Amino acid sequence: MSETDGALRLDERLRNWANVDKVWSDAADAARVEAAWRRLATHHQELLRMAYVWRAGRGVICRRLKIPQRPWYRYELEVTQAKAALARLLHEKRV
Repeated sequence: MSETDGALRLDERLRNWANVDKVWSDAADAARVEAAWRRLATHHQELLRMAYVWRAGRGVICRRLKIPQRPWYRYELEVTQAKAALARLLHEKRV
């Protein structure tokens, strides 16, 4: 599996986690993501919650978490770091 495939899979898992109350969600996987999410740093928890559960826009997330809005890639870097930290925690639990 390539790094891009892994990133897409993590996005799917995060969307599933955000929609755990829906009928079509995988509750077991959402619980695993939730357990790993709880071990994240608070900043990363809030970022992922706002992006996936609340579906807040970049501007709202940047203002609430005091992430500089310019240059635009600062937000993308923060999201990437949060996802990488979550992926590491999910991998630790699996191994």
